[in-house]
Amino acid sequence: MLDKNDISQIENKINYQFKDKSLLQTAFTHSSFAYSHNLTSNERLEFLGDSVLNFCTTRFLFENFDFDEGVSSKIRAYFVSSEYVSKFIRNCNLEKFLLCDNFNPEKSTNVMGDLYEAIVGAMLLDSNIDICKKFIYDSLKYSKELVDEVHSKTRDYKTELQEYLQQFDNMKHEYVQTDKSGPAHMPIFTIAVKINGKKYGVAVGKSKKEAENLSAKQTLEILKNDNK
Repeated sequence: MLDKNDISQIENKINYQFKDKSLLQTAFTHSSFAYSHNLTSNERLEFLGDSVLNFCTTRFLFENFDFDEGVSSKIRAYFVSSEYVSKFIRNCNLEKFLLCDNFNPEKSTNVMGDLYEAIVGAMLLDSNIDICKKFIYDSLKYSKELVDEVHSKTRDYKTELQEYLQQFDNMKHEYVQTDKSGPAHMPIFTIAVKINGKKYGVAVGKSKKEAENLSAKQTLEILKNDNK
């Protein structure tokens, strides 16, 4: 179980003091630990927090941007993903407080993402939606600049490149992986676009899909600049 010092450290890191400390205890109790110690796991809080996270992110995008539904959905999916929200958990070293058995939560992005959602769910029960909204906006660093950056990342440049090349004859392109680095649980891919064997855009990403999309973006910029 978390002791008073653990709880104090967690509250300082998330900048919120729980009135009901048992909610925080539950938020940090993984199912593997709960089942073996006859405790309540954080799964229901995670379920609640997931809905709150989606709602608050939707509200932020709706109130500050006029994207269509498709674009908004892609951007929201990026912000609420385990890969993104787990960054806050990792940066604050909150995973070290998670009560779990027989595995290291640092190696699981999904487990850290679930922990973030459980914290949000516990916070809602302990306070209200506005407190949760502030925590989400602050901890995930929502801003216009960040949304613009994510919009660029989630834009389908691969399709745009394919459509652009269709106006020319015999322009065959392919995506070639030129490098892979980083640890197994956080690989970094380097992808190049080749058109008729000639290398154009080169980009790195945390997945092949991301790197391919960004290399397509660079390739489009090169081609359009060459054809001015």
